[in-house]
Amino acid sequence: MHFSLAWRAVLHQDEAGAVLCDGGRGDAGRMSAVETVRKHDSTKGAHKLTDVRRVSPTVLLLGLLVIGQVTWSSPASAWTLEGHRLIALDALSVLPPQMREALTPHLSPLLAGVEEPDFFRVVSHKIPLISLRGTPPPPRSGAPDALKQFASNAQEMLRLGRDLWGVLFVVGQATHFVQDLNQPLHAGWGETRAEHNAIEAKMLYRSWQKEHAYRGFTLVRDYSCFAYQIAQTSSQHTRALFWDRDIKRVTELAWDKAVNDTANLWQSILWNTLGPARAAQIYGIPAPVTDVGKGLLC
Repeated sequence: MHFSLAWRAVLHQDEAGAVLCDGGRGDAGRMSAVETVRKHDSTKGAHKLTDVRRVSPTVLLLGLLVIGQVTWSSPASAWTLEGHRLIALDALSVLPPQMREALTPHLSPLLAGVEEPDFFRVVSHKIPLISLRGTPPPPRSGAPDALKQFASNAQEMLRLGRDLWGVLFVVGQATHFVQDLNQPLHAGWGETRAEHNAIEAKMLYRSWQKEHAYRGFTLVRDYSCFAYQIAQTSSQHTRALFWDRDIKRVTELAWDKAVNDTANLWQSILWNTLGPARAAQIYGIPAPVTDVGKGLLC
């Protein structure tokens, strides 16, 4: 099933109908969105996992930035904010219908979580495998550990019965690393910030749903190993993207892989938490066609 561009705009609405992205409704719409975030925040309760970033202030700040149609991208990010959002929406379109229906009312925190790591950068979002200029390699990346931590936090929150609103924000944070590692420049090092940002700004692919199809649920066994495997694949295109500026072809390949990996991550978090029977019953998640996150890199 393919979502139209009009449906994409609908999916940016929160439960109160406030548009958070793409085509806002002016100041009144913006205020209703902010008030929705504040209202929800006031009802969450005081108990939180100690190793999860505090969701409430972050979501409020990200909501304000997204509402304002911000297109700023932090230094050495992999995709623009619009790119991150569109990849997530393409992934949403291929989820099992039950799961898609369950997630759609909670897109506000999910998309805010997807963008948050670019605003509050704690670790590198790269796994440097390809040297572009022969410079010394950077320190070991924290991206695999970050992906594993966020995905594990989301699973623990689900086990504890936490509000899906908060869970999906953390799922979004994990998603950001999956998407970043699929951008081939995030498997390399040696480019300047200006070079990186100039290439990134051109990497948008708006016709995935018309030209590609989901390859089926692949279960992620180990999240940090998954991160390394993503980087190994994307590194095959790093030099072509940087030296040949083969932006159109590489963008299509990387985007397709990022959509598939995002959909697989979301289903795997539920599958690994609930088990196959409950994941199928509640969210319609099928048996995986294969699995990843195992092998020599794990």
